[in-house]
Amino acid sequence: MERKTSRRDLLKTASLAGAFGLLPGLALADGKKGKPGRKRLLRIAHFTDAHVQPAGTGSKWLGEALDHANSLTDAPSLILFGGDQVFDGTNVSKDQMASQWVEFHATLRNNNSLPVKYCLGNHDIWGWSSTAIDPREPEYGKQWARDTLQMDRTYYSFDEAGWHFVVLDSIARFRDSYIGKLGHQQLEWLDNDLTAHADKPTLVMSHIPLMSACATFFGNCEVDDHKWHVPGTLMHIDARHTKDLFLKHSNVKVCVSGHIHLVDRVDYNGVSYLCNGAISGNWWKGNFQETPPGYSLIDLFDDGTWRREYVKYGWTPDV
Repeated sequence: MERKTSRRDLLKTASLAGAFGLLPGLALADGKKGKPGRKRLLRIAHFTDAHVQPAGTGSKWLGEALDHANSLTDAPSLILFGGDQVFDGTNVSKDQMASQWVEFHATLRNNNSLPVKYCLGNHDIWGWSSTAIDPREPEYGKQWARDTLQMDRTYYSFDEAGWHFVVLDSIARFRDSYIGKLGHQQLEWLDNDLTAHADKPTLVMSHIPLMSACATFFGNCEVDDHKWHVPGTLMHIDARHTKDLFLKHSNVKVCVSGHIHLVDRVDYNGVSYLCNGAISGNWWKGNFQETPPGYSLIDLFDDGTWRREYVKYGWTPDV
């Protein structure tokens, strides 16, 4: 994809307020109130649910979103990709899976100069829903995504500018599909990791929300006129365990996720859970319900507070 220089030059001259298109009703600064004189340590961008494929316009508009973030006067220092980088790998051939990843990587090469970190989404996994793919294939399941994204493991942590970051693997195998679950081994690792970094404010990223309000509106979760049912494919089925861990580890300040393609904020026991929309919106068909295609900018401060803005990067229907 050829970089659109004129667009980048235009964005560089735009004011920050003019560059942002905020979701109606979402406050410009919706983090916790910080101490007077707090210092921003880091600005990150959270890109989730890009759903890139060779056919269609996903790579074009992911490129536009990357151009937008890279060209901001107050640009982020890091992009967190929150999963579902490609359109779908669960029930496609090897050639189809390969072409999606080729398109995704080409878009990043052509439109991004910022460091990136990844977590896996359910659509990044190859073959789980297909009876035509041999599970003995070396790239089967999560291995293809791990290899192409150069991930030593599917969950990990790192430090940046005084903050600690934890990237979780939300996707557990359930029959021929998936469920949002960490499992015993990952929960034990998370407990140990948070203990080892207790001196740093911590941001946790997962693909599937650990806790969410908007998950109830993704599909038809109203079973009847007196009962809700939120399946484990929409919110972590082990949220009680992570809630208890975060009570134990007060260094966890904010958790970010995607998957639902909607924007919300849930504050519970001192932790803020942010579901941050989708780059693809309604899978490249415009708004998904009330949420336009976009990404989040998150400022992280030295007192452990944060600030989020949901940014519309300029998606328009292709004529």
